[in-house]
Amino acid sequence: MRSNQCDLGVAACVIHEGRILLVQEAKGPHKGLWGVPKGFVENGETPSSATIRELKEECGIDGRIDSVIGLRECVRNGQTAVFIAYLVKSISTDISFDNDEIMDIGWFSFEDLQSIDWLSPTMHSIASTSFTASKQMKIHDISSQRGAPYVVYLGSNQSRILMEALR
Repeated sequence: MRSNQCDLGVAACVIHEGRILLVQEAKGPHKGLWGVPKGFVENGETPSSATIRELKEECGIDGRIDSVIGLRECVRNGQTAVFIAYLVKSISTDISFDNDEIMDIGWFSFEDLQSIDWLSPTMHSIASTSFTASKQMKIHDISSQRGAPYVVYLGSNQSRILMEALR
């Protein structure tokens, strides 16, 4: 038996000029609380492409995945839940957002993070790690070699092995 229903969420951690992009939730149980732009992966979508889509939908910003900076796994109400946080390089920084989903948006320094009303302690940790992550997992998109969406994330010392194997 191979199938497992999974609640799969993603987050975009965007650092620009020493500040991280945060959004304030406009509705639901987290109304008024802050976190990084986030959302769910849709069927047929990779987590990395969902991250870029959610960033665009929530903030109007285009970006590209740089690395994985965090992963949260748990079981909620009997269902596996996985949350992947990516460090995203912004291609644009012109912010626009839908007030129905997002109440406010802003760029915050590392020092600001202690005084924010966070969505969760995990979200606070992910945002903090975005500033200091030194051993990030790098992205290797080998979709063209595999003929379908296929992305591998490896520590920098393991990247060489993958690249040599693909030659």
